[in-house]
Amino acid sequence: MILGQAKRAVARLNEEEQADVRLVAVSLDPEHDTQESMARLASAQEVAAPFFNLCVGEPATINPILDKMGVERRRDPATGIIEHTNLFLVIDRSGKIAYRLSLGSLQEEWLVEALRLLCAENEPKS
Repeated sequence: MILGQAKRAVARLNEEEQADVRLVAVSLDPEHDTQESMARLASAQEVAAPFFNLCVGEPATINPILDKMGVERRRDPATGIIEHTNLFLVIDRSGKIAYRLSLGSLQEEWLVEALRLLCAENEPKS
């Protein structure tokens, strides 16, 4: 659902805006996800680098990053499935979180607008 909404939002951007956007999806289950499983997900969702990047890594690296970004998640002890917030973090050119959005049709509209606003910002000065 998350990748689907991201794909729809990005498809609504013009070519110049699309060229300025990169989507990074970070595994919420680094204990079990592998590069191979993420590659299968990318293929199933019809997404590919360099525009879409599905990332996995060592749990000791990934989990603190997710915690710092405020991504809530927990493993259901009965099913083993990761329950998580559906969250888009829109990062600006300086690497700061500019917007935090969830799933939904209204939120999809906001995501498109957030991406357009950030694409319109000038490049940071060195």
